[in-house]
Amino acid sequence: MHTGIITCEILRKEIKDVIIATGVRDVFFLVPETANSVTIVLYRQKVERFSRELTAEDGLDLVLKERTMEKIKNEIRELDIKDSVIIKVLELQMHDCPDILLREIEEGIRRMSSVADCVLLGYGLCGIAIPEMERVIREAPVPVVIARDKEGTILNNCIEIALGRETVQSLLDEEIGTFFMTPAGAAIIKEPHIIFESTININIMDRVRQMKRHTDIALDTAQILKLMKNHYNRVVKIWYSDADKRNEEYTQTVNKFAKRFNLEIKPVKGSTEIICETLKG
Repeated sequence: MHTGIITCEILRKEIKDVIIATGVRDVFFLVPETANSVTIVLYRQKVERFSRELTAEDGLDLVLKERTMEKIKNEIRELDIKDSVIIKVLELQMHDCPDILLREIEEGIRRMSSVADCVLLGYGLCGIAIPEMERVIREAPVPVVIARDKEGTILNNCIEIALGRETVQSLLDEEIGTFFMTPAGAAIIKEPHIIFESTININIMDRVRQMKRHTDIALDTAQILKLMKNHYNRVVKIWYSDADKRNEEYTQTVNKFAKRFNLEIKPVKGSTEIICETLKG
């Protein structure tokens, strides 16, 4: 079986466990058909971070390759590869432009369907309207799966994928001014102000968008940061394993972030179960 995955690299830990669950050996990273030198450099940085996550697991016998879709199809045919995973990694902050994200997902599904038997989306809604995401899934030429809650509703973002919608809501009921941080997010975006600008936020950014819709006020970065700072009281430090607990770099990033904005730190255990169960479904 050939499994396509379209994902944000924030979920690379989850995607690693998906790959382990499939039991495949051949993993292809989808290279853009046309790209300039800058695009290729940025792409390879993403792939390198993903590859480090995949090769950090002892005993994993994976063959990681970077190929265009045409070369992937040729290699699968010529080497008679029966099982593989094909990964398309999209840029961070795509949630800021949900219309562009939806187009990227739709185009990615179309291209992958020429070889993949099914496609897993490593995304929640991320700002996309439910009817639009459901339309893309429904009209896809191959089965497409995405993380959902118990009622079958698509999850909102990577935090709900890591913790579950019920846990996220419980944490927000406990303290509405809660910011969520993951090991992958902290590793990519280390500086406190950049984390605030770049990380999916399930509280304050909704308020910012509402203000933009209902007023003519143009909020700049400084104003958004001030708004965020005034509404947060703690940061949830998500960990998946003991290695995350012991990770000094992750700890330092969270501590620096909390100190900058005077936040309490609350460790909460995350899980890759939701995304793995999504593919099984």
